[in-house]
Amino acid sequence: MSSYAELIIGPEDFNNQNIAQAAITLESSFEILLTGTVFNSRREAVEGAVVIITASSPWGEKDLGYVITNQFGEFAIVAEKDSEIDYRFDIYEPVLTS
Repeated sequence: MSSYAELIIGPEDFNNQNIAQAAITLESSFEILLTGTVFNSRREAVEGAVVIITASSPWGEKDLGYVITNQFGEFAIVAEKDSEIDYRFDIYEPVLTS
């Protein structure tokens, strides 16, 4: 893959806040694949967590939808690549547990 970047946000990155901020810069393409893994406080992957994705720009906010993590706590969504858009991930505990 010619355009790939990885960012790991751990519990220490939140500094007692609910939102962690990070910047990823990729070159080429008009779309990007945003991926992540959700872990609990014991660093175990969380299956079934709901991740809501919101795009924020100088023109306002737009809900892009939501994804649910797989059995390994992973999620992915394709989004527009734009240097003026920030993406926010709101993560919620699983509604249903097995």
